[in-house]
Amino acid sequence: MESSEINDIRSPAEFRGISFSKYKKTAVKDAFIENMLNGKIEPACNWAAELVCAGHYLELWENILYYMAKHIHVGNPKLVCYLEKRFIVFKNIMSSVEVTSPLDHRNNQTIRNMFAEIVSVLSLSTKKHSFESIKINREEEFDMTQMTERLVAPSVDYIKPLFRPKDPKEVYIALNEFAYNLSAGRRNTVVACYWIEWIIEFDAICKKRKQVCECEVREFVVVERKLARDLIWMIWDALFHYMKERGSPLVEKVMGSLLTLFSLHYTNACCRKRRYLLYFAVSLCTEQVNPATELVSDIRVVELAVKNINSIYKTIKKSEESPGTDYLFSGLDKKVAMAKQMDMVNSIAPPKIGSSSTVGTLDKVHIYDANKV
Repeated sequence: MESSEINDIRSPAEFRGISFSKYKKTAVKDAFIENMLNGKIEPACNWAAELVCAGHYLELWENILYYMAKHIHVGNPKLVCYLEKRFIVFKNIMSSVEVTSPLDHRNNQTIRNMFAEIVSVLSLSTKKHSFESIKINREEEFDMTQMTERLVAPSVDYIKPLFRPKDPKEVYIALNEFAYNLSAGRRNTVVACYWIEWIIEFDAICKKRKQVCECEVREFVVVERKLARDLIWMIWDALFHYMKERGSPLVEKVMGSLLTLFSLHYTNACCRKRRYLLYFAVSLCTEQVNPATELVSDIRVVELAVKNINSIYKTIKKSEESPGTDYLFSGLDKKVAMAKQMDMVNSIAPPKIGSSSTVGTLDKVHIYDANKV
């Protein structure tokens, strides 16, 4: 660790909009995703480390969720459950170790290993057709007189079991069309996703006009109270209802993990930013999901990436800004030492993922336990 320990003097504010080596965050995201698409694990780990060293953890998680939902989705359905478990590990580390700045975590070996592992698993996962966002024309597609051809549900009963007394009647027809396209008699992914976008856009128009359009609070929604009435939770209600038609424990588990990930640090902007998680959820209702798909095809590749991760941080360290008196920063401070001690206490030290003796090196769950879902 010593030769790869980051002793940079910059504050979090100085990394606004840039990575550790001063690349634009948008460029880092593009390179990160492109390398994972091409199965290039080492370069992808490098771009992830650029964000870690700059303290951009939430941006890194957003990029991970974006890539997983847009490019992989049902190609590796258990990946969602795995990411949910890894986020729990991440959250526990961030909340249990007292630090003065998020930047202090960049020298936490568990954080480094975990993101190397995640990036490797993503890069090795089978990719499916990539989702593309569906565009809505505001001028035409909110005039129901011009939308007759889109209203194909044979009855208005598809959303009826889920529609509650305080739900806005303005979206009943749109939700009924959405529910119909999830149902066993239809199962049309593209059209269902169209109605998701229609409802998101309708909600945005209402907010812009300062018109109240809120739904009744659903019991499964775990976000801030003021956000629990967003229309998007009616979409999730329908997804869970029609998911049950599949009669698959795996699909049910994956849907639950998707909702958890969608709800993380939820704001109104998440509906668009995380739209591919919604598209993925639709696919669970409309497409075949293979329960035999393994989380990882070659565990040795993942182990190697984790083993070599500090060499990437050693290279990135060349971009650090520090005074000539590095000895003042050796160990960086007692907070970093505390973080290392917490690693030992929680038994989540640098993992050898493939060995049975290290079941629980990250979250007390072996990487392959997700295959038992």
